[in-house]
Amino acid sequence: MPLLEGTLKHYDWGSKTAIAELRGTPASGEPEAELWFGDNKNLPWLVKILAIQNPLSLQLHPNTEQALRGFEIEEASGMKLDDPKRLYRDQKAKSELVCALTPFKAFCGLRKIDSAIEAAEKFHLPKKLLSPLLTDGEKGWGKVISDLLSGKANQEIESFINRCRDGVDEIWEKVAEEIVKISKIHKTDASILILPFMNYYELNIGEAIHVEPGVAHIYIQGMAVEVMQPGDNVLRAGLTKKHADKNEFLSLLNAGAEIPQVQKADGTDHEYIGPVNNLSVRRIENTKIEVNASRSIDLILATNGISKVGHGSETQLKPGEAFLIHGEDSNYTIDTTGSVFLVRG
Repeated sequence: MPLLEGTLKHYDWGSKTAIAELRGTPASGEPEAELWFGDNKNLPWLVKILAIQNPLSLQLHPNTEQALRGFEIEEASGMKLDDPKRLYRDQKAKSELVCALTPFKAFCGLRKIDSAIEAAEKFHLPKKLLSPLLTDGEKGWGKVISDLLSGKANQEIESFINRCRDGVDEIWEKVAEEIVKISKIHKTDASILILPFMNYYELNIGEAIHVEPGVAHIYIQGMAVEVMQPGDNVLRAGLTKKHADKNEFLSLLNAGAEIPQVQKADGTDHEYIGPVNNLSVRRIENTKIEVNASRSIDLILATNGISKVGHGSETQLKPGEAFLIHGEDSNYTIDTTGSVFLVRG
């Protein structure tokens, strides 16, 4: 079986060494942010290895209905697909599962109201910033985020960052530390004031979160396997040099979405929930299994140790190598001394 060659993506937020070290290859000297397996066009999913050195933007992704509508509007306007201001490059949704290969940090989703009020108190932010939540419940998040992105509270940014730097209660200390780091890159970005109102995650190796369309998120640092629907639509609100469209971001924001739950790897063969019902994502660690035949497409991605796939002949995979098995009538085996991901869809 031929190996599936990954495609490196050189984005400025990427690590210069992490992917090269995982693959056992010389580093290119450029940031190596993502290693893609698959693409946005020909497969039912896209699998990536992420290597994040600096935080990504505050962003979210559309559902299918939103992607269809947005794509049609931009096509009708005559905007080219490669226009930097283009928001919808295809008609596909984008739901993603992120599974940590190293300790992985992220902000994801908006806090429940009680937790948001506590955050305002701990960081000494004016409670009036959250007044729409007190009158409209979670529906008020749109107004809260809109006001913050508009710059109405920008006079709070400097003192807020100073308070984060000076220290807060222990339970909020890690949140404060990440806010300080982000502020060094984006000193006056209004989005900084949104961060204390987002859920903060530190994933251990093998733990995962599922990020649905409409859920605001910022991946901060670490390596992960990301499995997603193959949409290429990213709506940014801030914390980026790229084009940001705050109004479109707000129109797609699902403030009432369930808080993403951490999925903990259980045993040597664990199946995660998400990103979509007809897509299976399994992490297989330090074991040998037999995989039942399927008419779907399987991708086997090695991330650690030495792995072998038996399907008539035997194929060995090193970390960072993968291959496809297209709908087969016979079972095959996976034997690994490390870990592999099996994506079926």
